[in-house]
Amino acid sequence: MYADFRSLSSISGMVNLILGIITLILASRTKNNSWNEHFAARLFGWFLIFGGIALFSEYMQNNPLWRGPSTYSLDAYETIEISSSILFFSMLEKVTFAAQVSVALAIPFLFPYPFLQHEKAQRIVSTLILTSTMILSGFAIFFSYQTFMILRGLQGLPALVFGFVYLRFIIKELKYGDKDARVISAPAGLLVIALSGQWLTDWLLWITIPEQWSTPVWVSSLGSELNPQFLFVPYSIMLSCGALSLLLLFVGELMRASREGNSPLTILTFGYFIVGIISFIADMSIVDTLQQCIYQTCDGLPESWLIYNTFTNTLAGFLVQPIVIMFVLLNYNLIDTAKEENGIYARAMVILIVVIASSTLIEMIQSIIPVGEIITSAILAIGIAAAIGWEEKIMRKFLESKNSVSDYLVGIKELVEIEFSKESSKLFTVAMGSILAFAFILAVLHSALGLG
Repeated sequence: MYADFRSLSSISGMVNLILGIITLILASRTKNNSWNEHFAARLFGWFLIFGGIALFSEYMQNNPLWRGPSTYSLDAYETIEISSSILFFSMLEKVTFAAQVSVALAIPFLFPYPFLQHEKAQRIVSTLILTSTMILSGFAIFFSYQTFMILRGLQGLPALVFGFVYLRFIIKELKYGDKDARVISAPAGLLVIALSGQWLTDWLLWITIPEQWSTPVWVSSLGSELNPQFLFVPYSIMLSCGALSLLLLFVGELMRASREGNSPLTILTFGYFIVGIISFIADMSIVDTLQQCIYQTCDGLPESWLIYNTFTNTLAGFLVQPIVIMFVLLNYNLIDTAKEENGIYARAMVILIVVIASSTLIEMIQSIIPVGEIITSAILAIGIAAAIGWEEKIMRKFLESKNSVSDYLVGIKELVEIEFSKESSKLFTVAMGSILAFAFILAVLHSALGLG
């Protein structure tokens, strides 16, 4: 039932980790794209790797399952038996989550529109990611709650940058007739959804009556010793940036669809629009229960609502995000799949996406209808078998309208030709590897000594 969704975080974590490794391999084999596209591909690879490790680490801690305000608070963590493995994975999650957010903050400055056009861009980004990760990880040891909230606030900033990039180039397309500007606005819009989509399935609630959720759920879960101000400010930044960017997509894609028809971004955007309205209706149905959980006693929220809410958020975070990132990587010339040796890795990416898609749908079916494990295993096997047989056709579908942002930017004279030195490329790899080593060393020390 609802508890079964927990296992998806471990599956998604492993899939993201493998996708990240494949992305780095393909990026290293790609020689025919521009400097900003190549660097962006490497950043996406590390984003997936750090995110995958963080997801898997969260699963391994076996945290209390949220069922409503009356059944969950931060005080509940005091009842968990703190073993060395929990300490290890909790610290590993903190460091890799800080690294993932740091990488996410760097991506909008290089792709799809490269704001940071400098020959030392790799050195600058490497230094900033490494420094911010180590500083935030150090703060997380002593100020875990405050640091986590700061990271939550920072998570919303990339969506805001992508949103304004989308706005500039959709205006250029619709008002000034530059149809080629779509090569910038489309990936910018897709990345808004990829990086912020998990919170935006309830977008209508966040822009209308957020207090109906924030007061009974967020405040009541803090306990008596934690300052709610540290929660409200970062969450307000995160949700405001995401919701504003999504509203820009709604308006822009509605105007464009009336002239140019549908596109992957249009379909995805209006999918979120519809889900947000449905989620708002579902959320309003539990408002009285939320109030009851605060002022009286209750047995948690309805199982059906928990399943729906978790499934929509899970679908957005565990399935939509890797699919959209893979689409951007393959469709906007970030990685080269034309070579036969590279095509093998690209097809492996398709199969991995099918695995996580099948797992998510199976968990949804099991949460609604009791289905035996043999049947669900058979469904998963059929999905993988179909992917193995049809991966080339799926790949061709992804690559139907392959574009290059650098070709367009060169045409409008807004891309500087830069050639990174081998030393700066090596420095970036060393910086990311150092973060991984730092994460595991700190996790081992935390499990042995209980840092903080």
